Amino acid sequence: MPCFCKYIFCLIFCLIPCVTQAKITVALIVPMVGDYKPQGDELIIGIERAISEINQAGGLLKKKIDLLKIDDQCNDSIAVSTAQMLTILKDKKVSLVIGPYCANSFEKVADIYANARIFQIIPTTVNYTHAKTIKKGLVKMLGYTSQEAADFFAFYNKNFAGDKVAVVANQDDAESVAESTAIAAEFQKHGKAVVLKQYNYQMTDKDYAALAERLFADNSKIAFLLGSSANIRKMAYALRRKNENFVIFTNKYKAGEKYFSTLGDYANGTYFMALKGNVDNPEFAETLVNLRLSGFEAEGLALYGYEAVKLWQNIVQKAKSFDYDKLSNTIRNKTINTTFGTKMFHNGAPKANENYAVYKYIDGNLVKVY
Repeated sequence: MPCFCKYIFCLIFCLIPCVTQAKITVALIVPMVGDYKPQGDELIIGIERAISEINQAGGLLKKKIDLLKIDDQCNDSIAVSTAQMLTILKDKKVSLVIGPYCANSFEKVADIYANARIFQIIPTTVNYTHAKTIKKGLVKMLGYTSQEAADFFAFYNKNFAGDKVAVVANQDDAESVAESTAIAAEFQKHGKAVVLKQYNYQMTDKDYAALAERLFADNSKIAFLLGSSANIRKMAYALRRKNENFVIFTNKYKAGEKYFSTLGDYANGTYFMALKGNVDNPEFAETLVNLRLSGFEAEGLALYGYEAVKLWQNIVQKAKSFDYDKLSNTIRNKTINTTFGTKMFHNGAPKANENYAVYKYIDGNLVKVY
């Protein structure tokens, strides 16, 4: 073989491993400590599973995916500094950011990623205020928390119509306040504002027993508890200790697994709001079956972490590129076929909201009741 040909052969042979081993970085921003650690852990499990599947299948557009996990502790300043840091990384180019899980200066963080031309997917619902934030490469995967308010009211009106409702929020948590406002607006929309009253933990300096007494004095029969998982656990315990039959509603993801161990028998009968997950969609059901057959039981937010990566994978494959503009144009006002069903996105959000189901905790099991 002539020397020149040998050189070309060796050059190609050496380049092949470099091409096949090229990596693209996905950054995941979730809480890894504190009250929201369980939710962060669930998202991590699902995202790691999806990335592992892609890498085992040879990568995405022949590039392996490298996952960069960052703990923002659900802290505003850390979320902003994290976004700024990701835009100036020298050793790796971030193609996708998943998160943050918490509200964390949503508009400012989204602006930083958009200016840096980094595609961003929010794997969980966002409140109505954040829904107004529209950026070219920002995808809000599940829609808005106002849907939870609508589904809660529908269940209340069918099963508890006329009973007084207390909505308890954390005044220092913007997301909690937004959710409380959404529930109140839903009752007002249906002419039932008179049966609902809003409270916050700061009314009694977070003396949960004193706040429980106030709810009972106001003749509340039902409480929807918002805030951190610690807020929810402590308030639920105070209410149930006073009256073990008091009706409690909360969000399953916000309550966390510690809810059950903390309340013990008092947890029995609690109603939990949780995303339905398109259980009636054949494509979604098939995905769940396949995951379970492979030994992966996607519980809680793990499923939505998994779906976030798979959604991005489908957008990349449809665009045939990781380019920010091409990805943004691919999802803008277009239908995306995913393993979880067909979705149409408008301004970075699904045109159809994910509905919530209601589960009741009965003797150690979550039983779907709506």
